[in-house]
Amino acid sequence: MLRVWLVCSIFGCAVAQPLIYNRSILNSASFMPNTLPGGAIALGSIFTISGARLGPDDAQQATDYPYDTSLANVSVIVIKGSTTVNAIPIYVSSSQINAIMPSNAPVGVASVRVLVGNARSNPMTVRIANSAFGIYTATGQGVGPGNILSDSDSATLNSIAAPALPGDAMVLSGTGLGPVDGGDNVPPDGSSSLPTQVEVFVGGLPADISYSGRAAGNAGVDQINFTVPDSAPSGCYVPVFVRTQGSTVSNVVTMAIAGSDGNCYNSQDALTSTMVNGGRIGGFVAVRGTTHQDVGVRAPIDVTADYHASAAYQVEGSTSAFNPLSSYPPPGTCTSYSIKRDLLVGDPVPLATAPAQALDLGPLFTLSGPNGMRTLTELLAGSRVGFLGSSLSNNMLRNTLFLDPGDYTVTSLGGNDVGAFSVTMSVPEPLTWTNRDQVTVIDRTQPLTLTWSGGDSNQLVAILGFGVDLPNNASTVFACLAPQGVGSFTVPPMVMSNMPAAHTNPLQSKGVVYLVSVPLSAAANLNAGGLDFGVALFTYFNGKTVVFQ
Repeated sequence: MLRVWLVCSIFGCAVAQPLIYNRSILNSASFMPNTLPGGAIALGSIFTISGARLGPDDAQQATDYPYDTSLANVSVIVIKGSTTVNAIPIYVSSSQINAIMPSNAPVGVASVRVLVGNARSNPMTVRIANSAFGIYTATGQGVGPGNILSDSDSATLNSIAAPALPGDAMVLSGTGLGPVDGGDNVPPDGSSSLPTQVEVFVGGLPADISYSGRAAGNAGVDQINFTVPDSAPSGCYVPVFVRTQGSTVSNVVTMAIAGSDGNCYNSQDALTSTMVNGGRIGGFVAVRGTTHQDVGVRAPIDVTADYHASAAYQVEGSTSAFNPLSSYPPPGTCTSYSIKRDLLVGDPVPLATAPAQALDLGPLFTLSGPNGMRTLTELLAGSRVGFLGSSLSNNMLRNTLFLDPGDYTVTSLGGNDVGAFSVTMSVPEPLTWTNRDQVTVIDRTQPLTLTWSGGDSNQLVAILGFGVDLPNNASTVFACLAPQGVGSFTVPPMVMSNMPAAHTNPLQSKGVVYLVSVPLSAAANLNAGGLDFGVALFTYFNGKTVVFQ
């Protein structure tokens, strides 16, 4: 040790520097990418830094007020030009720091550094705004059931087991309403609202607000007291979001709102019940997707492909259970998700991956129909997802599509966990997206109306919009569920607020809108041994490339 000390004293030794990961400074509630409109770090809000060697191996939490600008020898500085301010660390560990952005920080694009003793991290760019709200969630991942309490009983968290009623007073928790006049390191008294303009929307409807400011005794944490609108839709996953200063929209979370019988209902109640109470769920889905590509190409082309997927899982059950792939908003409403990564290449929305232990389905299924029988091979070993055929318009390649309209039988020999089954489902004629060719350049500040006709008489129709900012590695998807039986739907501008604007270079952005139909009358129960809920269905994706502006 003496020899090492002498060498380092004479020649110097490299110190393991703290490392802030790229684009990893995020609102601690929403985790929305910082480059998106709602992803800025607000003055006085709590933000999260992810990286390596950011602090001690044993995590430390600030416990006593007033908070200091250093915790466990870790400090965070915010720099813009000649201005430097100290953020207030309230949690530090080797991989994560939670800190309060001081109310006197410079607004605009700045840089953040972490100091661990004398070791200084790389600088990381961050966008700072007066307000940009994030809603805390029960899942801790910025999506799913919001941290929304009953105002009359602060111990009752809104959930499927404890839904609210129209007219109920509720309390929503988050961070990012804006700066305070007093210190950010002392406990707020929660006695008066902040001056920031605040709106809460429940199922797309504005809610009355009685308070919007710091939560008493919790520096950096905000609360909004609101009343569930009398005409709010009932459902287990009613979308809720906040807008500040008339323009900046938060992450979208959900709350449960009961109907007249005191219970909430979802479009897939049997699945929701199994997710909440625990059990075994499984399914098979056949998909035909067509995308009309006319953005960034020399000549328009239609790309069509058929796929299959199957899976089964044992879920533990929770009143906060949520999966974006099945926890749909009520008909007539919309939700959205914003993440780091590219949603259009398969990167999942949080909680969309398997929540529990996979079950053995046995040998590969077979699928038989008008075009013969196929053994359903896998794209990746063990994935149970595979390709069935494709076609390209204006192309000499052979059409190999498999899922033409007709009846199909899915057959399984069964496995160790799920029994054998043979079930027939139907592929109906697809609906027609009647105004598809008029939807190319989408102004996010204006309503977006889609119209369609035909298809199955008993079908769910959803509208999905994907926007990807490739240089900044950020994606947003909005999802709307149309009321059954209608032939049009209008997406509100607020739902598109956090779609990334397209770059001038078309290779740096991706945008697609899909009209998705799920013919419910064609779906079938699997009735397989070992499953509490099982379904086989067909889904049609009718898409078009677009430019979001």
